[in-house]
Amino acid sequence: MKDLLIGIDIGTSSGKACIIDQSGQVVDSVSIEYSSFSSQPDWVEQNPENWYQAFIALIQKMKINGSFQKYRLAAIAIAGQMRGLTLIGFNYQPIRPSILWNDRRCREEVAYIMSTNQAMVELITGNPINTMCTLPKLLWVQKHEPEILKSTKALIFPKDYINLRLTNRICTDRSDASGSSFYDIQKQEWSEEILNFYHLPIQLCPEIVPSTTLLGMVSSKASIDTGLPKDLPVVMGGSDSTIETLAIGLYNDKQCKIRLGTSGALSTIVDHLTRSHQYYCWSYFIPNRWIIDLNTRSCAQSVQWGKDLFFQQNPADYSSIYQIMMDEAKISPVGSKGLIFHPYLLGEDAPYWDSRLQGNLFGLNVSHQRSDIIRAIYEGTAYALKDAFSVFGEIAQGFQEYIFVGGGVKNHLWLSIVADVFGVKGLIPTHTDAAFGAAMVAGIGSGIFSSLEEAIGKCVRIEKTIDFSPEKHNSYKYFYKKYKKITQLIRYVSQMDEEKGGDKSGKNG
Repeated sequence: MKDLLIGIDIGTSSGKACIIDQSGQVVDSVSIEYSSFSSQPDWVEQNPENWYQAFIALIQKMKINGSFQKYRLAAIAIAGQMRGLTLIGFNYQPIRPSILWNDRRCREEVAYIMSTNQAMVELITGNPINTMCTLPKLLWVQKHEPEILKSTKALIFPKDYINLRLTNRICTDRSDASGSSFYDIQKQEWSEEILNFYHLPIQLCPEIVPSTTLLGMVSSKASIDTGLPKDLPVVMGGSDSTIETLAIGLYNDKQCKIRLGTSGALSTIVDHLTRSHQYYCWSYFIPNRWIIDLNTRSCAQSVQWGKDLFFQQNPADYSSIYQIMMDEAKISPVGSKGLIFHPYLLGEDAPYWDSRLQGNLFGLNVSHQRSDIIRAIYEGTAYALKDAFSVFGEIAQGFQEYIFVGGGVKNHLWLSIVADVFGVKGLIPTHTDAAFGAAMVAGIGSGIFSSLEEAIGKCVRIEKTIDFSPEKHNSYKYFYKKYKKITQLIRYVSQMDEEKGGDKSGKNG
């Protein structure tokens, strides 16, 4: 009986694999780390072949665990990091290392786009332009490595390279295409207008297919390489951020995801688009549905900063330190005795899109203890998320369900603070990673699950819930107002710095 589904996630710093059965139960989950390399400042690259070797290693780990039962495998699907420019030659081999999403070498190209055609690019793509986008990376290659571009048959994205190795087929899906900045978000196709403006041949762009498309079967060579059975169905998959939404059951505009990760994130699904460019927008699995993403730059990163600031000499392991931080923060009352922390350690994205903004701890006096500062950090990240949440506007009025994900959900105090600041009840799913979501996609594409709804119904489970305190929510309304007022002052000071010739990068970074 073929009832097992494999999902793989080719992430930025690690690869993950998950096997689930047709009832949605996880049979096995494994991971492997790998690194990027940087030959020059701001450069971040990976060799696509290293992804394939990591993929093979993940399969081998599952074999060692005894979970890899070839005769029961029904299908496989891949998720992957977005926007990484991966150029494939006419021999179907990579012709240079992949330029990753967090590579910032293309600052000049971003400035060029913004000075020549920003309005058109953002109108067509539905996304702000910055160094994370694929278009400025491609323009960098066009300018600095023209011979490489002439030798390119197609540009693809990280997960597409694994699909190419498995099936010999060059293509991508809508979710990855929508992060490129040369994809028409409304028409859901490559934008000839943008490509022509920047003298980029549309022939470089691969075929776009839905995430649940059956691409083909594992080839004989790939079977030998990987140990996967020959002719195992390979389903397209998608970008990791999009696939993750399936893993947690986010699929309509009545739901909102709140991520307490390194950066903070808020996401929902919509069936129509406005012309706002104050958020990221990706194509969803289903035609004419889109994911709206809002981000704050320093969420768990602010908590880590607090850990490094106060516990650098502490010999305890990380988990123990975070427990100490949580226990200390509980001592401090709601509002941290008047301390207000702005987590702009790397500037801020939504709702300001300003990399010049700087962090701030307002209201210090001699009565404050370390516990107050730690709690203020937790509260500040919650205020920043609520501030970003305002960009949703009318969309947020229909929210009925809030799904919390990210490493921060392990911290019950922090989770409670966010719920109290927002005034919402939160759901915490059992499985949240993109590899799990990719296995679900494999099930939909292969027919194990008859629909998106069936896949979610069978696979997504809620591990626990978090309730908010109406009393604390009312208290936080006051402190959030103070946060917003102080934000105005921070922005004013940043403007003063700009007038003196400071960083003008804004949302270009």
